[in-house]
Amino acid sequence: MRIAVVGGGPAGALFACFAFHYARQIGHSVSVSIFEPRDFSRAARPGCNMCAGLIPVHVLDEFADIGIFLPPRVIRSLISDYSLHMSAGTLDVAQPDKRASVVSVFRGNGPIQPPPEKPISLDAFLLGLAIARGAQLRPVPVRAIEVGHSPRLRTAGDEEERYDLIVLASGVNGPPLQVEGIPYRPPKTRIMAQTEIFMSPSAIQKLQGRVHIFLPSDSNLTFGTLVPKKNYVSISLLGNELPPGSISRFLAQPEVTAQLGVQSRAICACRPRISVSPADPLYGPGFVAVGDAGVTRLYKNGIGSALRTARAAARTAIFYGPSGEAFNRGYNPLCRAIIQDNRFGRFLFLFVHVLQHNSVLAHPHLMTVKWEQRQPPRRRRLSRLVWGMFTGSDSYRRLFAVAIDPRIQYHLLICLIADTWYGRDLHTVLMTKGRMEL
Repeated sequence: MRIAVVGGGPAGALFACFAFHYARQIGHSVSVSIFEPRDFSRAARPGCNMCAGLIPVHVLDEFADIGIFLPPRVIRSLISDYSLHMSAGTLDVAQPDKRASVVSVFRGNGPIQPPPEKPISLDAFLLGLAIARGAQLRPVPVRAIEVGHSPRLRTAGDEEERYDLIVLASGVNGPPLQVEGIPYRPPKTRIMAQTEIFMSPSAIQKLQGRVHIFLPSDSNLTFGTLVPKKNYVSISLLGNELPPGSISRFLAQPEVTAQLGVQSRAICACRPRISVSPADPLYGPGFVAVGDAGVTRLYKNGIGSALRTARAAARTAIFYGPSGEAFNRGYNPLCRAIIQDNRFGRFLFLFVHVLQHNSVLAHPHLMTVKWEQRQPPRRRRLSRLVWGMFTGSDSYRRLFAVAIDPRIQYHLLICLIADTWYGRDLHTVLMTKGRMEL
């Protein structure tokens, strides 16, 4: 089977790795060409794949299933705590268990100043691994692909090549790609604003191991995050409107300067698009879209979605062939599950938006999480919900089930009544004495 993979990011590189893995299992040969014009080993914009770069530890375990182990130089920080800043106060949430931890990485080779001491790019590492396992790198851009029983692609030099399967793994930030033969519509997207800040070892010490999430009530931001990466901090903003100067205004907010200091200076910036809906269609005869170019988890754990979709698509192609019927049986169920899970995610983030702008409702959540941090891990139900939403370490469906747990709702109702009728002092006394234990 001759396979062309358009895009050499995690989805494309992992598809190649899984294709070789499954082909060896059944004794078949496979030829994989990865079309990727960028060099991810370069620093700053030329090698950047524009991502916050957070990976749940359980995704690293799935990497290990096919012998992929990230070298220590690629993992920039281990995240074991989150701080959620709202108008009602700050939630400090510790990991509910070790598998819920996350690690931070750079997709490219980091900002240009100062230069990294070793290659640290996740994408370069995964692409190099795919090449080492047999893939051929074609550093030329693809201009168009034609889907059908004899799939073909055209490169920027107007060269045309035929393949048995074309895998679209180019994400949503590349140049437009013409798809012929099927009415392919790429995913809908939202714009983010991102930047990197270099900090001295002493200044960044208090940020190590903790991600900060900001939900300002007087802002158009959906959320803003600070992600530590050794000597750097990655800042990501998502909002309905992010006009020029959004990052500067965000950095000037008192709660942000309390973490970064007043001398924060951006050394690298970009405005990536993120996928917020599935492509349509996701597959056809001799064609399949994976990762952000196909379907991904809403807002969080895009690398985990790249792994899952690449694995399912490769397994289907190798075991059952590259036909549209095969992908309908072997790939479509996973895609439907991700789409359905994202519906629960949209509801959960809608409720977060309500809390962001309503301190009366937010305060009971704040106090409940603070109380839970003194309880055994099994009783930290609301803490697990907050952690899972902002790390991507659990499905939105399971998190929704936690959110509607009657024990949580009863606890929050008692907190709300105590706050409304008796004031926060009584509420604090009740929580301290443990009279609200469930």
